[in-house]
This record gives sequence, structure tokens and C-alpha cells, in this order.
Amino acid sequence: MSVEKLFNRKDIIDVLNSNSVEERRDILDYLLTLDDIADYVEEVCNCIADEDKGIRNSASMLIINNQPGEAAKHIVKFVSSKNITLRNLAGEILIKLGAKAVDTLIQYNCEKNDDDQKFMIDVLGLIGSESAAEHILSILSTTENDNVVLACIEALGNIRYDNAVEILLLLYDRSELYKPSVVEALGKIGSAKASRFLLDKYPAEDELTKYSILESLGYLGDVDTYFFLLEQVVDIHGPLVWPLITSIFILKEKYGLDIPFDDKMKNLLMYTLQEGTAEHKKIALSLINVFNDKDILLESLKYIGEDDELDEIIRSKIYRNPEYLFEEINKILVENPDKLRQLLNLFYSVLTFVCTDNGQLNISLIQKRNIIHGISEYLDHHDEEVRRAGMEILFVLDFESAILFVDSMVQDENIWNRLRLVELLEFTDNQEANDALEKLSKDEDEMVRERVDQILSSRKQNEIYPITK
Repeated sequence: MSVEKLFNRKDIIDVLNSNSVEERRDILDYLLTLDDIADYVEEVCNCIADEDKGIRNSASMLIINNQPGEAAKHIVKFVSSKNITLRNLAGEILIKLGAKAVDTLIQYNCEKNDDDQKFMIDVLGLIGSESAAEHILSILSTTENDNVVLACIEALGNIRYDNAVEILLLLYDRSELYKPSVVEALGKIGSAKASRFLLDKYPAEDELTKYSILESLGYLGDVDTYFFLLEQVVDIHGPLVWPLITSIFILKEKYGLDIPFDDKMKNLLMYTLQEGTAEHKKIALSLINVFNDKDILLESLKYIGEDDELDEIIRSKIYRNPEYLFEEINKILVENPDKLRQLLNLFYSVLTFVCTDNGQLNISLIQKRNIIHGISEYLDHHDEEVRRAGMEILFVLDFESAILFVDSMVQDENIWNRLRLVELLEFTDNQEANDALEKLSKDEDEMVRERVDQILSSRKQNEIYPITK
């Protein structure tokens, strides 16, 4: 049945309830073009349980895009499904429905088993509406299931419900199981009383709870908390370093405070870079932006290319301290073969930045010679981007030295590398560049030959280094 032949609500509903996958897909595609699907909400909602993935996706999109008021009451029943995929899909849709789903979730939740109740509380917490807070507190006061309790604690934190602080403080000592979740929730809510409470508890706690406390103090704490955290730098070790560094950074940014930099702080940052998670590395690299320490900065180069934000922090720091890279570039490249492309591109951008900013490179002849020797080794590398970056670096570093390797460059198997070589030679008005271009004028690729011919013709017309036959 084609969509054009559907004239009334009954026809559409009949197709949505039919066994034809193709016709149901067509109808759902048609409904996606409508501004209002109120007449078909129940049938569309039932389609999220369809065996066909395309139908499930279209139905989900319809519900999320149209946000029909009655959708939640038809979707909520699927959270009790034994099909985990369907259950999770229902949860995602309810979260997208947001405040419209809260009342339905509360009503459905009251009579369900512990698993369903936990799932409902999780969804309410992720919706984040304060209107669900009292209901969650009522569940918390009556349930005896630890998983439900933990879900309630987490949800109250996600909602950031101020009136839950006193209850959460009482729960802290009820069970060791609750402590990390209580601390995390208090951190999200934020409270001076909670901050003082956690500072008092910190010395006697195990490492897992200390981890949670340190992580939360960045959001809860004040200037006094900041100095407390700095005091921990002396004795901190292992994974506790990561939340400590994170909270120090958060409070530093919040209150515009200075961070003392000594060997102990340096060691913590190095440890975080080497062992921390991606987010902790990012915080450490942000702190590196405050300090001018060669060892830390060179260590950070190992993580170039893993995250755009981290790359920008590293790049900006290297731009201010290019001498570190000039001194160590060959060693860095040898020690990080899997990052050759990223490191060479970074080195090229630093060289061009310094030359543009200062007009000259402040490096010794010995440094320059060593760099040229090291970089030239990559002109025969198997990775075309590595070869291209090496070629670009040599031309920026020292044109006369780059010309010594031009025979290798003109034979590069990658056409785009040879075209890049033409670009590098184009605006250099000396005989060596002209000779190199003559070699490229015989290139096997027509595009390269045409570009070189344009340049040589222009030079001939302007009587710049006449072409020798």
C-alpha cells in the first residue's frame, strides 16, 4: 500500500499494526513529514519493540522529534522488558522526553520490583528535574535494596537537590558501600557543610573513599580547601594523585590562585601524564601551561595527536619554548616512532611560527646540522606524510641543505609530495631551485609537469635564471 492512498487515521493505524515491514516503514517515513502525530502516538510507540531495526529507529526519531504528550505512558511499560536492548531504548527515549516523562515514571515506579525501580530512578536522575526529588527521597526512605539506595543517591546528585544534603550525610556512615556515591552526589550538589564534613572524614578513610573525596572537593571547596589539597601533595601517591591534581586545578581556576611548583608537584604531574586517564592527562597538561619545565613538556609530547584540546595546549607551550624542541627533536623522534607524523608536523609548525615571529631561528650551527641530518633520514620513510613533513622542515630550516636532498625528493612516489616540492621551490629565486624545477618538468605526472612549466615560463619571461638547455 502506498502512502498516497492513505486517506484517514484508520488506514494509517491498520498499516502500523500490520505484518508488512515495508508498508510500516513507508508509513513511519510519511509520519516523519507531519508536524503532529498525536493521533498515532500509541501505535508509533509500540513500534520501538519491532524486530526490524529500521522501524525501531524511525519510531524513536518520531517520538523524540515530536515530543507528543502521551508518549511517556506508552513507552514506560517497556522498561520492564526482559529484552535489554528494548529496555535501554525505552530509557533513552524517556530521558529525551525529559520533564514530560517525570509524572509517568513516578506513577509507574511505585509498584514495580527492585530492578525496575532502580532503572526508573536512574532515568529520573538523568532527566534531572527537581520535581522528581521528593519521590526519590520517599523511595530512599523505604527501600532495603542497596542497588536502589545507590541509584537514589546518584539521582539526587544528578538533580543537584540541596535539600538532600542532610540525608546524604546521614547515609555516609550507614554503609561502606554508600560512601563513594554519597561523596560524588555531595560534590555535584555543592555545600559548605558537606565540604567541612568530608575534610573531617578524609584522614581516616580508605583509598577508594579518599579518591571520591578528593574528586568532589574541587567542586565543593573554597580557598581553605585549596590549601588543604596543597598540603596533601607531600604524601600523596598512586591513583590518588589524579583527583588531587584535578581538584587543585579546578579551585585554582575558580579563585585565581597560584600553584607552587617544586620537585614534588613536578613528579605528580609526570606521574599523571604517564599513568592517568585521558581526562586527568588533560588537567595535567593544562597545569603544564602554567609552568616552564623542560622535562614535563617533553614528556607531554608523547601524547600529541590523542586529543585536539591537548594538542593545542602542547603546541602553545612549545611555541613559547621552542628551544626545548630544537635541543631534543632527534631524540624525541627516535623514542616515539608511532608519533612521527604528528611530531614532525608539530616541529614544522613551530619552525614556521618562529621564523614568522622572529624572522630567524635562534639555534646553533651544531644543532641545525644535527637536526638536518636527523630529519633527512625520513625522506625515504614508508609514510608519505612523514616524507612530506621532513621535506617541509628541511626547506624552512635551511634551503641550501634541503637542495642537497632534492634528488630524493623529486623521486617521491606520491604525486602530492612532488607538487608540494614544486610549491616550496616556486618562490625561491636562485639557480639551484631552477635546476630542481627543470628535473620536475620531466615528471611522469602531467599535473606536475604543467605546474612546473607555468613557473619556468614565468621565470623565463621575467629573465630570472634563464633555462639552460
